Amino acid sequence: MEFDDIFLKTVDSTQEYAKKNAAKFNNSKITCISAETQTKGKGRFNREWLSPENDNLNITFYFQLKSKCLHLVSIAHVLALSLTKVLRDNNLDPKIKWPNDVMLNNKKLAGMLCEIQTKNELADVFLGIGINVNANEEFLNKIDQKATSLKVETKKDWDKKEFLKNLKEAFYNNLKLFNEKGFEPFHEKFENLLLYKGEKITFFDGQKEYKGILHSISSEGKLNLYMPDKEMLSFAAGDILYK
Repeated sequence: MEFDDIFLKTVDSTQEYAKKNAAKFNNSKITCISAETQTKGKGRFNREWLSPENDNLNITFYFQLKSKCLHLVSIAHVLALSLTKVLRDNNLDPKIKWPNDVMLNNKKLAGMLCEIQTKNELADVFLGIGINVNANEEFLNKIDQKATSLKVETKKDWDKKEFLKNLKEAFYNNLKLFNEKGFEPFHEKFENLLLYKGEKITFFDGQKEYKGILHSISSEGKLNLYMPDKEMLSFAAGDILYK
């Protein structure tokens, strides 16, 4: 797959733009939609994703995979790992808060939103990512959780175009492997970067809260939660609220 790039000055949401215009995109390529400014950025569970003008990367990747692609619901994990590769190549030490928040020093650097629409034998994948690149402390303090940016962590400005180029390259290579073998080749890397492993957490599956120990990640990318009654629960979706 090659990339088709769409650059937008201002958009309500790259994710919504992708869904509205998907029929126009070349399905043999990965469409990469990026925007300087998002007015209504969207995160998981319909949370608002704040983004300062011109400072961050606001991206949605659109592509098609076979609907029977192995471990399809774990595709966002692969993008998270692609981002951690770029960060590690720049001598940073990222962790992943399951399912796919990328963290630096226990603060959120990037978040992802994956929406999959299956039709017959094909799945439309809308994979959004917001990365705090050059956001300053003043902006980060407005976010309702501990957040950071590359600029804050490294005390320097980053070239967003170069960073996106490196991310696309890493994701392209990983997507090719995922398309062939599913999540299993990424399992060990993901688990090695897992934040809160072996610690007590509160987990929300969208309806109910659970308190247990974050035990591991399955070879399919699910979270395994060890409960006080010694039962192991496995979740394909949800959110770690706090530890």
